[in-house]
Amino acid sequence: MASTVLSLAGQPDQAEALRSRTVAAYAATAGPTVILGLPFSVYLPPYIAEGGVISVALVGLLFSLTTIWDGVVDPLIGTMVDRVRTGLGAHRRWMLLALGPLALLLLALVTVGDRLPFAALFLMMVLFYSSYSLYEVAQLSWGSALVRNPRESALLYGMRDWFAKIALILAFAAPAAAQMLIPGVSLQGRIMAYASLFMLMVPIALYAIRLVPPRAVVVETSIGWRSELRASLAFPPLMLLLGVQFLNSFAFGSLTSLFVFFAAAVLDLDGQSAVLLFASFIGGAMTSPVWTMLARRFGKPPMMMAMGALISGLLVATLFQQPDGIAQATGFSLTLGTGFVGLLFTYSMLADIIPGDAARCGRPRSAFLFALLNLMQKFGVAAAIAVSYLLLDVVGFDPKNSQAAARELHLVFVLQPTISWVIMIVLLLLMRRALAREADPALAIAAVRQ
Repeated sequence: MASTVLSLAGQPDQAEALRSRTVAAYAATAGPTVILGLPFSVYLPPYIAEGGVISVALVGLLFSLTTIWDGVVDPLIGTMVDRVRTGLGAHRRWMLLALGPLALLLLALVTVGDRLPFAALFLMMVLFYSSYSLYEVAQLSWGSALVRNPRESALLYGMRDWFAKIALILAFAAPAAAQMLIPGVSLQGRIMAYASLFMLMVPIALYAIRLVPPRAVVVETSIGWRSELRASLAFPPLMLLLGVQFLNSFAFGSLTSLFVFFAAAVLDLDGQSAVLLFASFIGGAMTSPVWTMLARRFGKPPMMMAMGALISGLLVATLFQQPDGIAQATGFSLTLGTGFVGLLFTYSMLADIIPGDAARCGRPRSAFLFALLNLMQKFGVAAAIAVSYLLLDVVGFDPKNSQAAARELHLVFVLQPTISWVIMIVLLLLMRRALAREADPALAIAAVRQ
């Protein structure tokens, strides 16, 4: 059995300081997967449906099944990264192994995906998302092996988040630019413009991977999966962090799934919903470095609590004074986006508690734990979409006559994420107390700084 050696977190006296070049290179290695995140799920389903080979209902089933597969395979991939292909530079090898199939499968999907039958598409999507998860989990666990303390983890994952925000802006801008520059461009043309950014990110990532210092994966004795499960359940910081990730993702998923309806029914800006959503990503990119600095200075749980309180307060304020006109709505979206930085905090907090988990389980499980964190994120977003549409049905919201239940939609849009963030704040307070009670000196330091 093998696992990632987190000498930087557990033995700071033997680790080299985190250099600026390493931080920049590590952030750049995230390019391929952040480009294929949210925008891909926005553009791919209608592109496949437009082909007419499979029905719209089967398109929905296709993405539901691949989402379930993605959730099942994530922990398995994390375990594989922790235990297989040992030695120095193991994270790098896994990422390179995943990048080739990821690029080839993307090329196939955007060129012939709208002409393939259901079975072929399902197989391609399973392989695509498995390659995606392998690259991302290896990249995230590599980051935890580079940092020595909470300040470094905040910096490393903060810069990763900033790079991701910029990449998302480019990903959403590319299809719009193609539509403006090439009148009458097809949906396939727009998705190919988007996919071209991935091809640009690949050589950047390949170069950046060479600059990130390698960390070893070595064989260690395990206490067995049953004992590891008991140890995890008895480690409150880890359980609370998984809950925080789920709740933050649920809140974010609630906002994104309802935003188009909110823009049309409440703001009366149906034609500008894409612009407003784009503005929220610009807001996130503008403030991600600020949140990173604040997290390093004041700690991650307090700043994540501030983030949740900021967005919740902004949402509640719209119940009393909603944005009027495109200018105010754009300002609202920009401000709303300043709080879309939850992964900055959760990824770096997990890196901080990995040494404590390793002490309980007899081996570091960084890749497996990051896979679990990603799983909670996906479950949170999926649950938010399901609950949001259920509540819309309960209140009688009809997209074809959105004004009839605009007030009810507004209440769901505000209260559902706000309640989630309030519960998240409670879990963060409990997590801070749990960290302060830990005997592990590294965790005690993290609690003080957080």
